[in-house]
Amino acid sequence: MHYSGAIDACRLPGPNAQAQLAPKTVEIPVDSVKAAESKVIPADHASEGNEVTTCRRLFARDLGGGKPNLQDYRLVTIAVVRFTQSDADEAAAKASQLMTDALGDHSGVRLATGVGDEAGFSEQWAAVRTGNVVLGLAVADGGTEAALIPPATLDNVQAVVTDMTSTLQKEFQG
Repeated sequence: MHYSGAIDACRLPGPNAQAQLAPKTVEIPVDSVKAAESKVIPADHASEGNEVTTCRRLFARDLGGGKPNLQDYRLVTIAVVRFTQSDADEAAAKASQLMTDALGDHSGVRLATGVGDEAGFSEQWAAVRTGNVVLGLAVADGGTEAALIPPATLDNVQAVVTDMTSTLQKEFQG
C-alpha cells in the first residue's frame, strides 16, 4: 500500500475514538491548559524524504452542563510519518525501519516531556505501519486530578489506532 498525498492527521480518528479514549469528558480547545508536549514519533526522525503531520486534541472531565474541569485533562496526540520516496518498496522499508528502530525500543524514551510531578499523570501509546506510512497515537492524562479520568488502557489505544488505520486506507490511499 502506498500513500502518495499529504495526510491530515486530524481526519484519521474513527467515530468511536472519543468513546474509547475519553469517557465522561468533553473536548476543549487545545490551548485551554498548558499540557505536556507528547512526542509520539521521536523528533529526530523527521528528515528529508519523509513528511510528519500531527494533530493534538484535548479533553477534560465534564463537571456537569458541559463545564470542563481544567485540572483533569486527557491529551490525545496523533502523528503520521509518510515516507515520500517514489520507490514504494524503499519507502515501505524505511517505514519498517522507523517502527523497528525508533518505536520498537521505547523503553528508554519518555513520550511526554515537561510533566513534572503532576498527580496521577499517566500515558499510553501505540503505533502501526501500513505501506510507506507510520501512524502513532499517544494518550496522556494530566493535571492535579488526573486520577479522576478513567485511565486509557492499551486496548483502548490499540482500538483507536486500528480505526485510524482503516480510515487512512479508505480515504488516503492513492
